[in-house]
Amino acid sequence: MVHPEIDVDAEFRALDAALDAYDALRARLGEREHAGAATVSGWSVAQHLFHIALATDLALRHVRSLLDGKGRLVTQEGELGARAAAVLSSDRTARGVAQAPRMVTPGKDVNPEFLSNELRGAREGVAALRARAAEIPLAQGWIPHQELGPLNATHWLRFARLHAHHHLAIAAEVAEALGPAMPR
Repeated sequence: MVHPEIDVDAEFRALDAALDAYDALRARLGEREHAGAATVSGWSVAQHLFHIALATDLALRHVRSLLDGKGRLVTQEGELGARAAAVLSSDRTARGVAQAPRMVTPGKDVNPEFLSNELRGAREGVAALRARAAEIPLAQGWIPHQELGPLNATHWLRFARLHAHHHLAIAAEVAEALGPAMPR
């Protein structure tokens, strides 16, 4: 299977842009980040942000494990499947195709301070891996994704970026459905 071309530096820039957009969205919405818009999504903006912080952290931990060549999920055998190649070579992911694993599914209520800490952790994870950017395309091994199958380090980085932008689009739709803030 041919691997999609992945520009590691571009993926980091795009992850930074997604995290910046999340900060801007939170600043614009304030307390309304916890409101839902059921016509758009079953999750509030805060729940999407919490999910993406956890999922990004998980994907970046997989990249680190592959860079270090150790971890209980790392295997040396793997091949990128057709579905994974299609997803990774696209700039968008379809909505409603997969369900988030329990470990990255937000609860009904998201603590704003905890959310801030998780988003800060995602930024720190991106910064730490950026220092090892040249190593990422050279990393050996695979770690399975629950829906896409085996992914290597560059695939996991690309997935983190695609996933972050996927939820950014949904969170922005939820925010739009909430309408403008009412003056106090």
